[in-house]
Amino acid sequence: MKKKVGRKVYNFLLFLDSSQATVLVFTELLFGTFLSIISFLMFSKIAKDILENDQFRFDSTLINFIYSLRTPLLTKIMNFISFLGNDVIVLGAFIIIILLIRKRYRHEAILFGFIFEMGFFINLFLKFLIRRPRPDIAPLLVELSYSFPSGHSMNSFVFYVAVAYFIFRFTRNKRLSTLIFFTCLLLILSIGFSRIYLGVHYPSDVLAGYIGGAWWFVTALLIEKTIVFYKLFKSSKESK
Repeated sequence: MKKKVGRKVYNFLLFLDSSQATVLVFTELLFGTFLSIISFLMFSKIAKDILENDQFRFDSTLINFIYSLRTPLLTKIMNFISFLGNDVIVLGAFIIIILLIRKRYRHEAILFGFIFEMGFFINLFLKFLIRRPRPDIAPLLVELSYSFPSGHSMNSFVFYVAVAYFIFRFTRNKRLSTLIFFTCLLLILSIGFSRIYLGVHYPSDVLAGYIGGAWWFVTALLIEKTIVFYKLFKSSKESK
């Protein structure tokens, strides 16, 4: 029994050392697993605090500060930014998937669609599971769904980070990818801020949306890398 286990471990180590691509995918799997676990634990901690106390530590303080910044002009700007985290990303995701299919990047189209659509449904499931009411302190919009986690924050995180990731994946242009990444990051943070400003989310809703989006994005890529790793392992066994 020990000899069989030892042989399997030895063969696996030989497989890892068989190519640079194998080492890279395995490293990505380990790093992705670590990030997925950490983000899941962080989200669970916030969700637990919300279920037990309803209010998060910094919610009231941040809400009062952000509400003090309200002006008619800023409200118009925040309404527009909020729009970028809902209808725009749905339309954008649809256009990107169509373009990827037309360019015959079918695998990438499926992956992008899977990441975005499943992120959307995971957010709805979490809202229904936790059922946190919306803030009732001077809201500027009326939202009928539950508050936690913020759908705008989670969905915009998944969408805009996915856009930045796929641009780097296709171009391998570090300067362009860095510029796109920080532009997307600014959009994501602005959208989350706008939801608090408009009175439809607590800051903890937005934070949880970001963490939930990060968890799902990393986990989705982890699933893809696991499939790639399995195919590499299977092909190495067949070639022997």
